[in-house]
Amino acid sequence: MFSKLLEFAERVFVGVANLALLSMMMIVTGSVIGRSAFNYPLPDDLLIVGLLMVVVITFPLAYIQRRNGHISVTVISDRLPRRVQIIQSLFGNLLFGLFLGIMGFFVFKKVPREFAQKLYYDGQLEVPTWPMKTMFALGISFFLVSVLASIWRDIRAWRSGAEAGETETGETETGTAHGKG
Repeated sequence: MFSKLLEFAERVFVGVANLALLSMMMIVTGSVIGRSAFNYPLPDDLLIVGLLMVVVITFPLAYIQRRNGHISVTVISDRLPRRVQIIQSLFGNLLFGLFLGIMGFFVFKKVPREFAQKLYYDGQLEVPTWPMKTMFALGISFFLVSVLASIWRDIRAWRSGAEAGETETGETETGTAHGKG
């Protein structure tokens, strides 16, 4: 049940990130057309595109974490015993979660003060600072849920001696067996 709920939330977050990316493309295109045709770009285009980048980067993190899609170099670790690989994965997930969790906490901690003080970025549109900081904290929070699920899977795999991310039947979380080929 938790797994299905997590997958649904991942799809929603990735969909929102895709919409943010589409919005970024439309803003840049509109600004280029406005600058070229009318000698007037969209106001605060660079600021808004930069702020939308927060959603594009943080919202898919949980999806990537669940599928172990982070970039990694495993030339040496692939030669180590499976239990050592699981411990490395567990340690990496703990560090990754701790690092981004602390960063997300401190960013989100600033949100109420910035909302109360009505802080905004300098520019024609006076874009408030708190919405994207909230989006950052939301994306990181959901990522931390995925990291905790990965840590739980690593602990279970280490105890059982099975491959990390595998069920007792040898299938991965996505339902397909994997191996080196």
